[in-house]
Amino acid sequence: MFSPFFIQPVFRGEGHFMIVSQFQTPNYFLLALLEDYKMDPAAAQPILTVSVFDDLAETKDVVLLRCDIINRGIEDDEGYKLCQNLIKDYLEFEGVHMFNKKPDAFDVDEFVKEKEQKWNE
Repeated sequence: MFSPFFIQPVFRGEGHFMIVSQFQTPNYFLLALLEDYKMDPAAAQPILTVSVFDDLAETKDVVLLRCDIINRGIEDDEGYKLCQNLIKDYLEFEGVHMFNKKPDAFDVDEFVKEKEQKWNE
């Protein structure tokens, strides 16, 4: 099932802010600040992109990723963690599916707690 949107928290100091990701075919993710997206989805500027190169997936069981920070709103290590978390969440897919198909059942607060525990590992 197609589930194009998901969220990721970025933790700084004692707080966090949220990023929204949107999958676009054939193999791209655009990530923007959730607050910008809420104000105007069409005008929200991506802060990070993830390109998925799956040409070798079937023959070599290898998928390459390219993560580009295109807006200095996040640090390099934050971009790296965002990319890792995004891919992990899409591989596990249950939370992504629930977020898109059963949003009332998706517990954002619990999701943020889980991510915060893993953020500094």
